[in-house]
Amino acid sequence: MANPNRTDYEGPELSGPGILWINSKVTDPDTLPVDKFTRWYEDVHIPDIIAARPGGIISSWRYQCADAGREAPFLAVYKCPNMGFIQSTEFKSIPMTHPTLPDNGPIHRYADFDARFLKHVETWSSPEATDGRTATLVSEAIEPATDLSADAFNEWIRTEHIKEVASLPGWRRTSRFELVFKKENKDDPNSTAKITPHYLALHEFASNDVVPASGAIGAFPPQLSAASKAILDGARKVDVAAFSILRGFGDVGTRWVDTEEKRV
Repeated sequence: MANPNRTDYEGPELSGPGILWINSKVTDPDTLPVDKFTRWYEDVHIPDIIAARPGGIISSWRYQCADAGREAPFLAVYKCPNMGFIQSTEFKSIPMTHPTLPDNGPIHRYADFDARFLKHVETWSSPEATDGRTATLVSEAIEPATDLSADAFNEWIRTEHIKEVASLPGWRRTSRFELVFKKENKDDPNSTAKITPHYLALHEFASNDVVPASGAIGAFPPQLSAASKAILDGARKVDVAAFSILRGFGDVGTRWVDTEEKRV
């Protein structure tokens, strides 16, 4: 997206399905109130992304965190059938300025975006799962301990953790992704030093029964096996948050990834 103060992906050619995971917050609410930020995001920015190239980004969903204490309360997830789109001129040219923004923008003067591009790994679903979005989304990002191999981490997910999650009330689907790229702020000297989890799981639930009354999620799931507790306690970073859906855009009656899904 067009902003000279933010890095673009410059790695090997990409292909295959994935998502854009964008966690955002307003940093200057006096100049850009949240309601005006929302109008720009939903009426201008997301339509610009979907229109950038036919089939590039075909769907987007916006969420708000159930935890009022989360620093960045808003989440947008974009369906990208071919990750090569993020290398395209059309994607890099998506404007971040607009007459609805103060002084025409750019938006990054008034809001902050944790923008991650992730490739799809695998998906599990229950027999009750449908293609549309569910009421509640639990985003679980994990950066394992440095001495835990990728094979060991994936084995834990596939043989133990997914069973723990799938046993929770209202579970419908879990989709796993791996980080391809995170946009960095060139003006922030600490940007590259921050730990960005390499692994992301999006857990979809048909109700909010898995969310504590406070909205803040501690251990996930609440009852962990000894093996799960050891991996999560030893992880370099774990970021788990529950989000309620606000609105969908584009082809909303679809899954994150059109792929064969596993059963637990």
